[in-house]
Amino acid sequence: MRHGKREMRRNYTPFVAGMITMVLLIGLISASLAVNDPLEAPAAGGAVPAQVGVGIFLKQQIAPGEMLTTEAGGKAPKVLSYADSKGETHYYMEATVVAELFDVSEDVFFREEANQLEFGVRAFERKEGEPEWKSELRYVSERQDFLLGAIYDSEGNYAIEGGNFPGSSGKTLRYADMEPEDRQNTWAKHKSILKAEPEYGKTGGMYTEVKPEEINPASLCGVSMKDRVFTDGEEIKQLFCFTARLGKYAVITIENTGTAEAEIFIDRLYTVGGGSDSFTGIYLPAGEKITRAFRIDGNKPLENQLQLSAKPLGEGGVSLKLTAEQYRSGN
Repeated sequence: MRHGKREMRRNYTPFVAGMITMVLLIGLISASLAVNDPLEAPAAGGAVPAQVGVGIFLKQQIAPGEMLTTEAGGKAPKVLSYADSKGETHYYMEATVVAELFDVSEDVFFREEANQLEFGVRAFERKEGEPEWKSELRYVSERQDFLLGAIYDSEGNYAIEGGNFPGSSGKTLRYADMEPEDRQNTWAKHKSILKAEPEYGKTGGMYTEVKPEEINPASLCGVSMKDRVFTDGEEIKQLFCFTARLGKYAVITIENTGTAEAEIFIDRLYTVGGGSDSFTGIYLPAGEKITRAFRIDGNKPLENQLQLSAKPLGEGGVSLKLTAEQYRSGN
């Protein structure tokens, strides 16, 4: 997990749009799962494996009668049907299948002491000597289009990114707060783990990074951003949402218009929760440009959010010129 920063701008539009999409999606699936199917209806009071599939935006995600296999080798139906006292059939999906279907960060687990299933948190064992404010569960933050600051405990030790706890100072570590030598050492350490170019073939959600040469340049079908310049002393974050309905490839062109090298990360954000799949982190010299291209899997329509983040690797902050496009086909 990378450290946070103080937020310079808050744009809630992508978050609101995402919530609207989720509400519509849940409404559609709720309607489809509530259909009365007398041919599959079990006797009232009993549940049986359902011979129905599940789709999202008309893309099948679960085949009729599909089973899951546990790590121990056990098998269970992914969808059950159950008839109520009036004989109407209802459908229920297994919890881990729901987590996978709706792209929930950290999956799901049963918390015995609360007698409930937990989505959006993960269990961990507190090691001896760790601060008592840490619980047995670690909260996975709700995804937002801005990043909360790093939180430190009462003794000044880095604790967690975002959130709060008793005795925290709320201090955010910024480059401007460091001594010049510490800044240089930090930038050098960051660059040492970065690549000069992406590793192709990495997959996250609906995206697989490919060489730009794979794309047919004559098949341009959409532009969501064109040569927009972003500047910040600490960090730039930008969220992109592409759709398979528009084209098979998503392309982000990044030009470093600043005076220092920049570190560039692209992550595929989980739909529910604060986790992500990370593509290759690279360093981009001042004045240079790079094109990041991604092949889109239309069978994963919810997993479509890419977040670009950039920080400076030298004095002067970070400045980028960004273009985001979609292309219909490849060569």
